[in-house]
Amino acid sequence: MEWTLSNAIRSKTRRCRLFELPPEIRIAIFEYALASDKTVVTFRLDDYQRDSLQEAVQPNLTRVNHQVRLETLPIWCGCSTFVLHTEDAKGRDSQRWLRSNEAHLAKLKRVSVWVRRVARTTGQSSHGALGINLYRQASDDMWHVSELWDWITVMRKPLGLEAEAQAMIWRARDLLGGDRSCLRTDADYWRYILGKLRDWYLLETRVR
Repeated sequence: MEWTLSNAIRSKTRRCRLFELPPEIRIAIFEYALASDKTVVTFRLDDYQRDSLQEAVQPNLTRVNHQVRLETLPIWCGCSTFVLHTEDAKGRDSQRWLRSNEAHLAKLKRVSVWVRRVARTTGQSSHGALGINLYRQASDDMWHVSELWDWITVMRKPLGLEAEAQAMIWRARDLLGGDRSCLRTDADYWRYILGKLRDWYLLETRVR
């Protein structure tokens, strides 16, 4: 759908009636073309992950021309949930993505932060990650932390995970503090939040 629409707009030999439509109808078409069931991640994927995840690379439709980009880039940023990882190679990928996309951070509306779980009994990283969800509320245009959280793995939820997730949610809210507008434009502030969440979680789960 996206490829066909992109090429139809680019065509110079055919009249493109898309731009003759009312803006609200055109936006609805773009929303349909850009919607995806896959989770959008800001790190490089392993081959086995590509069936369920997709990398946060701007779609071809956003690169057709200036007018289409102005209309489609905010839609893509707004209709996707972007995953930011907090550690190792995936964490470094997420930090690079934030830096290279700083000009578009104000368009994001939903972000999921994945923190690899550490077992309290051994202090070792597990095969799963805790995901907490941040969203921008239309009423105040500020970032908030959702009560909803995710266990990212095919393995069964370990005991005590709910308490860990709630504690991380409260920690994220504490980190955001009173000035939540920085997340709209500042990649360094996003990286600060990611690093502090990871450091806090490692300290909380450290074997004593």
